[in-house]
Amino acid sequence: MGPVADMSSVELDDLAWKFLGSEFTEDVYADWPIDRRLDAYLRHHQLGEIVNDGTVYSGLLDRVMTNIGAALRGGILGHGDDVQRRRLGPEMTTRTEPGKDVIRNAVTLACRAPSLHNTQPWRWTFDGAELHLFADRLRVVLSTDSTGREVLLSCGAVLDHLRVAMAAAGWDATIERFPDPHDPDHVAALTFTPMSAVTDAQCRRVDAILVRRTDRLPFDAPPEWPSMEARLRLAAIPYNVMTDIVLDRDRPILAEASRLTEQLRSCDPSYQSELDWWTSPFARADGVPQTSLVSDSEAGRVDVARTFPSARSTERRPDINADHSKIIVLSTSHEDARCDVLRCGEALSAVLLECTLAGLATCTLTHMTEVAPSRDIIRQLLGQTGSPQLLIRIGIAPSEQQETPATPRRSLGEVLELRP
Repeated sequence: MGPVADMSSVELDDLAWKFLGSEFTEDVYADWPIDRRLDAYLRHHQLGEIVNDGTVYSGLLDRVMTNIGAALRGGILGHGDDVQRRRLGPEMTTRTEPGKDVIRNAVTLACRAPSLHNTQPWRWTFDGAELHLFADRLRVVLSTDSTGREVLLSCGAVLDHLRVAMAAAGWDATIERFPDPHDPDHVAALTFTPMSAVTDAQCRRVDAILVRRTDRLPFDAPPEWPSMEARLRLAAIPYNVMTDIVLDRDRPILAEASRLTEQLRSCDPSYQSELDWWTSPFARADGVPQTSLVSDSEAGRVDVARTFPSARSTERRPDINADHSKIIVLSTSHEDARCDVLRCGEALSAVLLECTLAGLATCTLTHMTEVAPSRDIIRQLLGQTGSPQLLIRIGIAPSEQQETPATPRRSLGEVLELRP
């Protein structure tokens, strides 16, 4: 293929047909809008330069939309008979803006997103037409996250959760990131258009929000990992992040770096004070509750983890003598540019929900990306030049074990302002 700007209509048509015959039009991506699928297809095939050329990309999308009917008739594109769709009533399809109840429900679900120490550093406002997301700098954990990078990761996760929740309610979200150049805490402005139907896949994904937990106990190895790895890489593609897997042979090096990082942190009184505050045993609507912590014995069987205050003496999952999880790393290409970090948080949401849908347990880790030396070790292990933002342990939690309790969340009135 020659330069993107010089692509002919024949080449665009040929590429459109290749997309329509690809795995990105199959049922597993039924809850993705067509432009998101096309974006993922192009990046998967190293054709990202087309995405960055607005004129060529628009031309390609036009060819795709033009050829969908012919693809269906010719059997190249599935009819979706096996994908159940819940058709929305006329009162939904005739509305041009979501009501306040829809927004309340969606924000409630979105706020199940993960955040550093469950600080929930976000707030929302809805003016009847647009929903706005703001970073709440009053909830920054200063000794741990001095630059506020993890606040943006958390905001990215809650933003993607919101998109998923609105899709299940029948609304497609258009997101403008950092819309106000004079307010760096104004993370996103969202507008919504009604959808004609909601797929089962979209409903399953929003259900996954309620099922997902941060599980700090040891895992069994995830089954059929090669296919799951491919599925997770595809889930992250639309967010323009780098996705890497820590090889088994490199795991001991990563574990040693994790141990040394936590050893250094043990001598930092400010860090320890913050950690004690956010894990205090008192009932509250944020922070890490005692039910989410692990005992010394349980922690000793997980080689890559943040060291939290020890919970009561317990011995859960005794049959798993060591953590056999796989570890995925999400990195940005341009250091810690705020939009890149935000998109990385969105990718985190997508990966976690994909794992939950597959019945896998997860634990998000950021302790090693908070310290420059350990962050450099991760970069060297992966053999890339990007900036590692977070790690995710992925594995199997025994089904006969008691489910990890959900962590608390702040009340809706604390995080959402409805303006007249």
